[in-house]
Amino acid sequence: MKETTILTLHLLSPLPGTTSPEDLPWAEANPSRESLFWAFNPDTCLSDILENGPKLSRPLPQPSSLFRLDPGNYYFLQWREGAYETVEDGLEDFLGQLWWEGKACKGPLILRVLNEEGRRTFQALQA
Repeated sequence: MKETTILTLHLLSPLPGTTSPEDLPWAEANPSRESLFWAFNPDTCLSDILENGPKLSRPLPQPSSLFRLDPGNYYFLQWREGAYETVEDGLEDFLGQLWWEGKACKGPLILRVLNEEGRRTFQALQA
């Protein structure tokens, strides 16, 4: 199994996003140019914190759509489609690694979806 490496993003200016078609579930959205940003409330998306780390509710509640990512410092994990069985598995791995490393976070769990070379790429971020 590949080791999960949490990176730090120091965003100095806003990162613009676009909205997803309303008839498409968030987990299936595929941007053509700009990024899509989804914000999950940690209070409603976590089902439990067990001895091995946090677990997500399945299915996840519908996230809020963000039009941009504001400047700030974020922990993040990036993966390409197919690296995890589901998007939720990638998010849960991110949260679990933050927990193991003792990184205190605040605010929403953000999922950025972008298109790189015709494949969806995901970034989990949290401040």
